[in-house]
Amino acid sequence: MIRPCRARVAPDFANLTELERFVLACPVLDAGERNRALIVVTEYFDNIVMHGQCPPGSLVSVRVSRTRPLSARVPGSARVLISYRTPTFARMVATHGTAKPYFDPASRRYRGLGLLMCRNLAKDVSYRKGLFKGVIRIIL
Repeated sequence: MIRPCRARVAPDFANLTELERFVLACPVLDAGERNRALIVVTEYFDNIVMHGQCPPGSLVSVRVSRTRPLSARVPGSARVLISYRTPTFARMVATHGTAKPYFDPASRRYRGLGLLMCRNLAKDVSYRKGLFKGVIRIIL
């Protein structure tokens, strides 16, 4: 069994390349999962940096592992857990299922496409608010 991969980084855009390297080097993922995980992890990290309002000194934790196999013929899926401290986690959970892409005239670009893309790349996305951290669970 391959051990889970773990990374912890400050919620800063400067750490985006470190997360990309982390996902690309993770032996838990096969080639197809690696590409999907790369998109999902970087998109959620981007949203955490932009909207998370994380407390100073806090870290974003990313863990990549495999779910248990269903049988000898059906392997487990890749699972990505992203956890971080934020006062805005409930707002993200509330908008997850209802957010629609829209054009933002102020920035002259479309918004909301990233999370829609993540939902389409994953078998399942769920959210759990813990006592101190919010956790995003993505099954690829």
